[in-house]
Amino acid sequence: MSYDIGIWSVKKTSFEDEFFKQKNIKWLNTGVVYEGPNWQILVGKPNEILEEDIPEEIFGELPGISYFTEIILEPICAPKRAFQILNKITKILAQSSHGLIEDKQEDTIRTPSGVKRFKNIPVRDEPNIMTMSWWFIDDQKFKKDGFKNFLNLIESMIPEAMPRRYGLSEPPQFKLSDKGKAHFIEFMLKNLHEGVVWYPSKPFKYVHIGISDEIGPTNLGYKSCYIDIEFVEEVMAQPGWALEMRRFWVKASDLLNPFYGEIRSGMSPIQGPWWRGIPKNLGASAILGKPYMELWPDFMKKAKQTPKGLYYIENINEVYQDIHSIVGKVPETIVQPRDEEKYSKIWPFEGPFLK
Repeated sequence: MSYDIGIWSVKKTSFEDEFFKQKNIKWLNTGVVYEGPNWQILVGKPNEILEEDIPEEIFGELPGISYFTEIILEPICAPKRAFQILNKITKILAQSSHGLIEDKQEDTIRTPSGVKRFKNIPVRDEPNIMTMSWWFIDDQKFKKDGFKNFLNLIESMIPEAMPRRYGLSEPPQFKLSDKGKAHFIEFMLKNLHEGVVWYPSKPFKYVHIGISDEIGPTNLGYKSCYIDIEFVEEVMAQPGWALEMRRFWVKASDLLNPFYGEIRSGMSPIQGPWWRGIPKNLGASAILGKPYMELWPDFMKKAKQTPKGLYYIENINEVYQDIHSIVGKVPETIVQPRDEEKYSKIWPFEGPFLK
């Protein structure tokens, strides 16, 4: 029998540390072996993993987990010295790759010193903000089970965005730690049309869910459901966060089924729920659902598809840029006009005004 350790990491594990230059180390095509008297430690090469292959107990512990490295000590009855070296190798590799250590024998998951999910960002008077947003129509589905599913996704992937405090006015009167998740869900669904104040934790700045009692054409124009999540831009440079934000945005899009969604630096030029067309200046990502998929064929040619059939283009990593270089200009027929009282030339919805 063997003693098995797994490292789930954001970056590839590497053998560049001085420890791996000693004579006890042998190099193989499959990794390295540390040889002791009547025992050995085998360290495999890092394997890139798909998001769906990350175990539930690991998923969400660190943002952006992308690699798995297996470490095996044989035999399991090896002497104390062998376990000391196993711990040393595990710590070196986990720290250098920004990873978690899974001990399969003890059924534990631990984070080595120096590895943090989120490193605090100094408070600034005017921090750079990024916003991820969605616009959609089916308010009834959102009220029925969409909000609960959306909140569960936040909790599992970006728990910092869960409400630290919430209420109908500022400062919000309720604390999630006091009232619990069930109260928040009940409060949110009861007051969706009121605009609940939602204070998340760092690196998130604000979460806003806008579900009006009027969806579609109104006397003032076309109104949709929309969700904004604001966060501090600097977090995108921390290990794994750019990938985790992209993963969350895609999964959340499949839950919400938006006709349009985006991630961009700063605030969106779309005025809350008032939809007039696709923004002329795109951000670092955009996603299309019906009816815009059929109205922008060039986007479809270059886009990736989500499991639920939405199409998206993203340019999100540690150094992100807008996606115009990938897809070009938004067609003039569906673009948001400069005049705030006008609508796109092709209007794919009912209205925009009540008859």
